[in-house]
Amino acid sequence: METIDVSAALIFRDGRLLITQRHAEAHLGGLWEFPGGKREPGETFEQCLVRELHEELGVSVSVEREVETVEHAYPERRVRIKFFLCRL
Repeated sequence: METIDVSAALIFRDGRLLITQRHAEAHLGGLWEFPGGKREPGETFEQCLVRELHEELGVSVSVEREVETVEHAYPERRVRIKFFLCRL
């Protein structure tokens, strides 16, 4: 089974946590998620996160540290998500 690597950002500001809504046509469309995305070949998880947040939200972040890694198996694929504490 294919494993997809994903980076996700934990961005806190004024006691609030940033989340985003998935595009309606995407896998699990309309649900809420932490911002981030799929890692491209040759990219570190941190580089992926900086790129994805710039592309999707137009923001620049510094990646401070990895907080957690979670793996989940869907019927058609497995996803490994690394969560990082980030600062805008």
